[in-house]
Amino acid sequence: MRAPIGFKSCREGAPSPSLFRFRALCGQIMTIIHTERFVLRPISDDDAPAFVPLCNDESLARATSRIAHPFTLEDALAYTRHIATARAEGNEYSFKICDGDDIVACCGALKDGEDWEIGYWVAAAARGRGVATEAAGAVTSFAIDRLGAETITAGYFVDNPASARVLAKLGFSLTGETVKTHSLGRGEDVETIRMTLAAKCFVRPAGICIDNRDDA
Repeated sequence: MRAPIGFKSCREGAPSPSLFRFRALCGQIMTIIHTERFVLRPISDDDAPAFVPLCNDESLARATSRIAHPFTLEDALAYTRHIATARAEGNEYSFKICDGDDIVACCGALKDGEDWEIGYWVAAAARGRGVATEAAGAVTSFAIDRLGAETITAGYFVDNPASARVLAKLGFSLTGETVKTHSLGRGEDVETIRMTLAAKCFVRPAGICIDNRDDA
């Protein structure tokens, strides 16, 4: 699957009753999302140095398409700059998932033709806690409610059934399509199973809201 990447320390904030609220920053539309346990914040160049030790994980790289192994500062900077450009063009919105002061995962929505594709990854120390499901649920809600997505797509490598379980919990179903996706971490194409979710069938998770403080 095409997975977004990003880590950096972040701050907690009290949630607002609103589901989502956009803030203008440097001419771009920015969003801060709260779930029941986490805060999702946009990725920036400042995150790059922190990505290196956290993304330099072979098992993580092998489960994603866009994380190289080994993972260097140059790789991290190239990614954050790509994300800034893609966000400005309205083609991709990636978030770092913050648990207090710790970054535990990354999740994003990527333009996929007329649809939006979600991707995610979770740091080794945070796996097994339902982080991916909570983060992907929030980003799926964002894609539907703010990007106007009618269909959300996703994919997982054939040898990564844990990702399939995450998507199934959110209501994704198999399309019957299998494609080849290049994995930077493996240095080869990997069989990828495609899934899809209609917006009208999505059950939004409870507890999603926005931090509307000016210093969020």
